[in-house]
Amino acid sequence: MSIAPATRVSMVRPPRAHVSHALAELRAEPDGASELVDQAMFGEALTLLGDSGEWTYVQGEDLYFGWIDRRAIRKDTHPGRQIIVAVRGAPIRREPDQSGEVIGEASAGVAGYEVVAGWLRYANGWVSVADTLPSDELPQRYPTPEDLAATAESFLGVPYLWGGTSAHGIDCSGFTQRVYRLNGMGLDRDADQQALGGGSVDRARPGDLFFFGSERVTHTALATGETTFIHAPESGKTVQRGSLADLSAPRAIRRYLP
Repeated sequence: MSIAPATRVSMVRPPRAHVSHALAELRAEPDGASELVDQAMFGEALTLLGDSGEWTYVQGEDLYFGWIDRRAIRKDTHPGRQIIVAVRGAPIRREPDQSGEVIGEASAGVAGYEVVAGWLRYANGWVSVADTLPSDELPQRYPTPEDLAATAESFLGVPYLWGGTSAHGIDCSGFTQRVYRLNGMGLDRDADQQALGGGSVDRARPGDLFFFGSERVTHTALATGETTFIHAPESGKTVQRGSLADLSAPRAIRRYLP
């Protein structure tokens, strides 16, 4: 079985919290008079992505982003420790031995718990601990635009695969979804769905998403600058760098970080 190169993947682990009020409001801006964009119920898990005064920018379980009054949340002070795959694609071997038969591939960010003599038990096989990292050794902070761009660069050279979401093969929206997921955030699966999230901006910064298509959204790319990006372009190609000069003008630019 073909195995992806053991390229280390840049990722961060944002803090988490739970809603401590019966009902909490998510606002478009850090202001109680701003537009109500969502509500979160008692006990709901939130990912914390930024702050401004008494407000915290979060993503809820329904993938909506918004600002919440920090008095309505209780921060998780002891997040669980996991052993996660830290490379683009780690070989899964039938036995815990470097000469063991390769039976699959574990993608960056997936977790296992039991480590035995230098091997992580994973699904129906074993992954070398050399390809993993304890989750508490990841940067424990809010993700930044630069983090998203660095993660995207880790996937340069991965072959395009329609419907793919791994280093074995990936499509345009699978690529952007994976980059965000490795930095603690969720995006919908398809490009046209992703184009409905976050907020619209006129000028891109690293980590924003460009959306393209003549009559509807059919392609997305992750910005590395105002006019540059990384994307999974089409069958027969690999994840690569590009610029707006290479494609038609974007239909939209969306930003998901504060």
